[in-house]
Amino acid sequence: MDDQAAELRQLVRQRATLGAPHRLVAPLVVVSGGKGGVGTTTIAANLAVALARQGRRAVFVDADLDHGGHARWNESSDHGTIVDVLAGRAGAHDVLQRGPAGIQSICGAWASGEVSDHAPAAQDRLITELKHLAPHADLVVVDAGSSRTHFARRCWQAATAVIVVTTPDATAVMNAYAAIKTLARAESRGAVHTLANCADDPREGDEIQDRITAACRKFLGTPCSAIGCIPSFEDDCRTGDVLVFPARSTAARALDRVTDTLWAKTQMGAASLSERLAQQAIVHGGPLCASRQDLDIEPLPKSYGGEPFDTLT
Repeated sequence: MDDQAAELRQLVRQRATLGAPHRLVAPLVVVSGGKGGVGTTTIAANLAVALARQGRRAVFVDADLDHGGHARWNESSDHGTIVDVLAGRAGAHDVLQRGPAGIQSICGAWASGEVSDHAPAAQDRLITELKHLAPHADLVVVDAGSSRTHFARRCWQAATAVIVVTTPDATAVMNAYAAIKTLARAESRGAVHTLANCADDPREGDEIQDRITAACRKFLGTPCSAIGCIPSFEDDCRTGDVLVFPARSTAARALDRVTDTLWAKTQMGAASLSERLAQQAIVHGGPLCASRQDLDIEPLPKSYGGEPFDTLT
């Protein structure tokens, strides 16, 4: 019996190794906020930069469909934008362009009427294409902004991990909790984390995150964990329109710690998915491939939200 179990485990590993290159899926990390001005774009961009500085291939995606177009590394948009992918004029790979530290990025665009109303099928296609950037990326970081649209919820559902950014401001804390209540769903597979930005006092940042996570558990039944605190950064070190932390700054070092934690968590999640797919291949005797449930996202209800948000106490 032990020999059979060992052979089965070996077969799982072999099937995963042989089949995975044809169906690679890049972990998707969605960075979101409860309100504008908390630094979702800064955190998302610098998260990608931190990954690249650690020798990992990172793609940054400006997917804030209501206020996109701010995260540009240069003035040129010849490569196209996320709007072109949604409209079917280009694929995600076609619009990639170089950013700082060797990252690749997909620029956003402010075109509210054109972008936000794209059909769910187009939004799903975009998310699937982002996941299939795996041959070019170890991790895809998506700046979802502070919107609470159907597309934002689709991104949350598809994510390997979600980072909800807040600041010590009381309104930002309330809105971060409200975003989790509105966008997180029980069937979402990604872990939800909080991050305190502009938190010069680490104890205050930790306390803020503890309040949010406690409220999520008590009122929503949603698992949520703190992932770190980033101090304020005053100097103007911008690449194009984006503030990029200098490598040895206090903010960059704090984000490095967040990156290390996030990388470990996403790799654990990816390993779990690969194991499930390998087991399915053995059970069914077919090729190692992901089902729609694993690679895509669940359909959305026609409407959501509407009820008042719980009060943080």
